[in-house]
Amino acid sequence: MTRRAGQESEAVKRLVEGLEDDAVREILVHCLEGNISTSAALMQLLGATGDPGAVRAAVDDVTRRAATLSRSGDSLLRDRVDDLTQLVVSRLPANQGDASV
Repeated sequence: MTRRAGQESEAVKRLVEGLEDDAVREILVHCLEGNISTSAALMQLLGATGDPGAVRAAVDDVTRRAATLSRSGDSLLRDRVDDLTQLVVSRLPANQGDASV
């Protein structure tokens, strides 16, 4: 593993840390590492959870972490998070009970 790949992998782990659903966490890791597209990740997340609200909440959590934990060298990772966030925002309704979304 290259130094860059190792740093990116560690950054991805930080972004998904705390997500309780193992399937959701694994799908997001694959997406954020660039192994699957954001659209494929969204479909897999919906299939794994069956709940658009849970998908939106998980992506919102990762997005918040990316905003606070990301470093200047993580621009590719930040771009992947942004792409996933934009896709989710455009395709899934906001959580009805969460005014911060």
